[in-house]
Amino acid sequence: MINFKAKKDDEGRILFKYLVKVCDNVPISRIERLFREKDIKVNNIRVSDKQYKVKEGDLISIYGLIETSKHIDNKANTNINFKVIYEDKNLLIIDKAPNIAMHSEENCLDDQVLKYLNFKKVSSFRPASIGRIDKKTSGLVVYAKNYKTLVEFENKQNKFDKIYQFVSDFDEDVLDITVRLKKDIKNEKMIVDNNFGVKAQTIFYKEGNRKFAKIITGKKHQIRATLAYLKTPILGDIKYGGKFAKRMYLHSYSIKFHDLSDDFKEYNEQVFICYPKW
Repeated sequence: MINFKAKKDDEGRILFKYLVKVCDNVPISRIERLFREKDIKVNNIRVSDKQYKVKEGDLISIYGLIETSKHIDNKANTNINFKVIYEDKNLLIIDKAPNIAMHSEENCLDDQVLKYLNFKKVSSFRPASIGRIDKKTSGLVVYAKNYKTLVEFENKQNKFDKIYQFVSDFDEDVLDITVRLKKDIKNEKMIVDNNFGVKAQTIFYKEGNRKFAKIITGKKHQIRATLAYLKTPILGDIKYGGKFAKRMYLHSYSIKFHDLSDDFKEYNEQVFICYPKW
């Protein structure tokens, strides 16, 4: 039998997701079986309800498991390669360098953040990004440092004002355009298919010589695919027909928070800006 005591950052998770997180070395099928066979107790009472919401201080006992968690270290060889734009007890906002993957690669941004925060696993939570940007894109990425913040900001992220700066031959003062995008699996990209795709709305505009894109819907590759559709692909975006360059000239430039609950009202209308290095 293995016992866990729920921490503050566990409160509010449903029991099934809590176990998936704390037992990250256990297949999900095995966790499903634990519920079916009633091998889980909460505060010494057997439970089979996956939707039970964990409370801080709950004693959660699991029968029939020995090794439940993967070893997490701070990866001594990980190179922290980002600039901190803002940090407090809830948020870490950083400037990601181009050509750094968000997840699942050596020296990915997630690993860099865990090392920077000297993260030690003590609950079901680990610092997580609120949204993501492409590997080749630089600029602002927001990380939640606790579970309550992650839930709040993830639920509201589609309402935030997110603006990107780019370099291309786009030459209109303002263009509000909605296209439909679908996956091109063979070429690992998104293409415009106005008959069958999902809606992606972007407002493109210029300020002097600088060009910006405000995403309204936040679909994968929507800026890149839309500019390719307009025959003005981003400089360096070879996948979408752009001219070769030392990097892809797309940068997560600014984010403005709003519509947050009272617990996070201090962030409402705050704007964070990160200027590109090109």
